[in-house]
Amino acid sequence: MPAAVFGLVAAIANAAQSIMSKELTTRHPARQLIGPLFAFNALLLLPLAPLTPWVWSPLIVGLHLASVGLMVATAICIWDLFDAGAASAVTTAGALSPIATAIGVAVVVPDAFRPWQAVAALVVVVGVLVALRDAFGTMGRRGSVLRIIGAAAGTGFLTVVARALGDSGVGVVETYVVRTSLATAIFMVAIPARDIGASEIPRLFLRSVVVTIYFVALIIGAQSGSPVTVQTIVATTPLMVLGWESWRTGTAPSRAAVVAAAIVVVGVAGTLLA
Repeated sequence: MPAAVFGLVAAIANAAQSIMSKELTTRHPARQLIGPLFAFNALLLLPLAPLTPWVWSPLIVGLHLASVGLMVATAICIWDLFDAGAASAVTTAGALSPIATAIGVAVVVPDAFRPWQAVAALVVVVGVLVALRDAFGTMGRRGSVLRIIGAAAGTGFLTVVARALGDSGVGVVETYVVRTSLATAIFMVAIPARDIGASEIPRLFLRSVVVTIYFVALIIGAQSGSPVTVQTIVATTPLMVLGWESWRTGTAPSRAAVVAAAIVVVGVAGTLLA
């Protein structure tokens, strides 16, 4: 149950940061936002680094590097999707991530894997790609599908790596600070934030606070319970974002978005009740 609670906290924070992220892409080039945001993410937990134990081994270094690679690839996919589609569509695309988590857990931490979790995660996946195939019109169907798959796989496997780090004795602070700091360096060099001025710092900082709550809750949940359960609960994010978008615009959500969200509900219910 604690893992489910952390999953719910992560889902709420993920919904909030998704809405904020979409708003930022209306003001600035999407990919240029990634480096500064990762920098703030790292800075938020950096003061805790000297106060917590750090553990190192060749395996841990390899897991950290894998975590960084997944973060970089996933961030590019997600921010490209934010640039082309609504926040609800992007978060619904993330509903595919539980199946990637289930696969990763079965391979990396088989002791934490339960077959019924994979079945419930598969329910979430069924129909989501079809429902979202035209949700990112400015990107094109092929580009959107590739990025949806990349975002889902990256998000899911990132949760698995966080669990593997925890099983190796790595704490939340080390897990988060290492991967966000290295990802910051990569993006600052590869995609400099040339068009983002200092006046945007308050918005970027606030978004980083929310996304840090999301990631920390996700890491704690994955390290204290089943990564599949946590990631599947996070897949409820689209329901929250759809509700907010409908309230803000005064319009009903699209049929495709409602279908995808309903599939998420069934999958999450199966995860919690099985």
